Amino acid sequence: MGGEQIFTKKEKLFKNRLLKLLFNIENSSFLSMIRRALTMLIPMILVGAVAYAILHFPCEAFSHWITEEQTWISAFLEIVYQVTFGMLSMIMVVTLAISYSMERSEPVDKMIFYIITALASFSTQLIGIEKDAMWNILGKTGYIVAMIVGLLSCALFSKLSRIERISLRKYTVGMDAVLANAIQSILPAMITVLTFAALQCGLSHISGGRDIYTLWAIVLERGFSKIENGYLSALLYTFLVHIFWILGIHGSHMMENVALENFSLIGGRVTFSKSMFDAYVMMGGCGTTICVLIAIFLFAKKKRLRNLGKLALPTVIFNTNEILNFGIPIMLNPVFAIPFICVPILALTLSCGAAVIGILPSVCNETSWTMPVLVSGYIASGSIAGAVLQAVVIVLGVLIYTPFLKMYEKIYDMRMQEKISRLVDELHVYENNGENPDFLYRMDDTGMVTRTLLQNLKIAIRQKELFLLYQPQVDGDGKCIGAEALLRWNHPEYGFIYPPLIIYLAREGGILPELERMLFDTAISAIRQISDCGQKEFKISVNITAHSLNWEMEAYIAEKLKEYQVEAKHLWLEITEQDMLTNSNLVISKIHQLKKAGHKLLIDDFGMGHTSLMYLQSENFDVVKLDGSLVLDLTEKETNQKIVASVIELAKKLDVRVVAEYVETLDVYEMLKNMGCDWYQGYLFGKPMPLDELIKNFV
Repeated sequence: MGGEQIFTKKEKLFKNRLLKLLFNIENSSFLSMIRRALTMLIPMILVGAVAYAILHFPCEAFSHWITEEQTWISAFLEIVYQVTFGMLSMIMVVTLAISYSMERSEPVDKMIFYIITALASFSTQLIGIEKDAMWNILGKTGYIVAMIVGLLSCALFSKLSRIERISLRKYTVGMDAVLANAIQSILPAMITVLTFAALQCGLSHISGGRDIYTLWAIVLERGFSKIENGYLSALLYTFLVHIFWILGIHGSHMMENVALENFSLIGGRVTFSKSMFDAYVMMGGCGTTICVLIAIFLFAKKKRLRNLGKLALPTVIFNTNEILNFGIPIMLNPVFAIPFICVPILALTLSCGAAVIGILPSVCNETSWTMPVLVSGYIASGSIAGAVLQAVVIVLGVLIYTPFLKMYEKIYDMRMQEKISRLVDELHVYENNGENPDFLYRMDDTGMVTRTLLQNLKIAIRQKELFLLYQPQVDGDGKCIGAEALLRWNHPEYGFIYPPLIIYLAREGGILPELERMLFDTAISAIRQISDCGQKEFKISVNITAHSLNWEMEAYIAEKLKEYQVEAKHLWLEITEQDMLTNSNLVISKIHQLKKAGHKLLIDDFGMGHTSLMYLQSENFDVVKLDGSLVLDLTEKETNQKIVASVIELAKKLDVRVVAEYVETLDVYEMLKNMGCDWYQGYLFGKPMPLDELIKNFV
């Protein structure tokens, strides 16, 4: 039993180390740059994949109709395909340049020059080569050139831009941003483009005018011609195709000069034809990715993955998997490298073995590579055994992919949690400095995460996924006289989101009114339910900001109070001292209206600053809530004791009540009680809880 426990501990330790290693690899800035660039390609990939799937729809009657009778349809779809997949490498250079500049947190006006320089550098690779080769480089085949040139040109441009003499910064003083960046980019861009032009000239001279793909084709043909065993040739072909894909290169196009039809036979039974490869190995595309799709639908917990699976489904059915490759992504993803390579090799081995022992008839019929699975297996072999073999491979493939899919989800969670933690840490810094952050407008990871959360928040508000918890407030006798409503958002993928971050997102995203309508509706409904339980004087306080007063909040509150038959005196409104610094006429007017309507107004985080005393003087506020930092260290710091005692004494003279939050120990409670504090809130009395629990325990 002890041995089993030791083994289990070692196994868990190994898994944790493996997860950490894969997380570090996946989270590297290099892979993040490329992954972000690939993600930006998804719209073009989706449009091109749909056009291509329709063009090669596996129905002879339909194919004849669009190519012979309605030629304009095929011409139109061909144009769509050529401007997407046919220009994909060039588009990738653009997305790589954008991603690189985002990784370096460059402003948009500087990012433009990264794009221009990368495009010009990539264009040098097109000079002096044949037209067909040029289109290959511009299209899917040119991934490797696009990736190398795109990244290296941006890196060189960035390095040169930081050199004072080359950047010409001293000549741009007083100029506007665009002109200054243009002048500062002249020499770095020129040197970068000239460098890649020189490299292209050197390569062309050495290779006798051949482009890199022609050289690669020659190497492939010579290498495969020396392999006499057909299975080994097919195995090597399968391995190389998928290795290229994992490295971010279009493997099928890199290996298209290897003719499967020329591979030798095994025992006179197996013919390694393209039809066999398409039918039994490339089901759903390279990597046998129909298995990934099924695994996503069966086992994926992330909504993002399930939605991606729904988008990919129509194309994967017809064996086009770019949406999965670019969207998950599978390319350049160390987590999926093993199953992406192993499942096709397994499929190849099983199909060869089945053919050798006579279970699977030799592939005798040609099928379109877009033919859906099961149908293609039956047609290719002329036997139901072909479809059965495909089903067996898919089941095994799903079993192989599933643990890696689950591992990927864990790593994705780790990556997002780290990004959100950094975002929250930065927000804390801004809060402590009294500044308003600009997260939504930043071009780095923080900006992207913020914008993603904002979109999620909009959906969450519409679907009523946000909710309130209630923390009880008690008087000196321990009787619960009310509660503070606290906003919570349990994100389906990232867990609970820091509440001030929710408010920031809603405010900066222009959806604060929608969020606060939900908040007031829920809180007033809660007051009604508590009143129906016999607590007629129970009150609930809700936090608002100065921005809350910029919409017709008071009218909406009045409407809801009337709807639920609740008096205004039972809905208290808390506003922080910092928010009250927005001392506009509109804010002051709204405060007066709310006071006149019968609401009790609280100053939250009250200290002894000049502004705090000024707002007390205005007579608009009925209650002050002590700054939590004063209460937390009350028993340890004599200074805090003096400040709190002074606030309570001043409040009593002005007929203002005092609430202390963060009351977590009996010593703090007793000290506050002796000072004359009116009400108390904190873990000593109760944590924030759902409404039914509040009613059960405190009403």
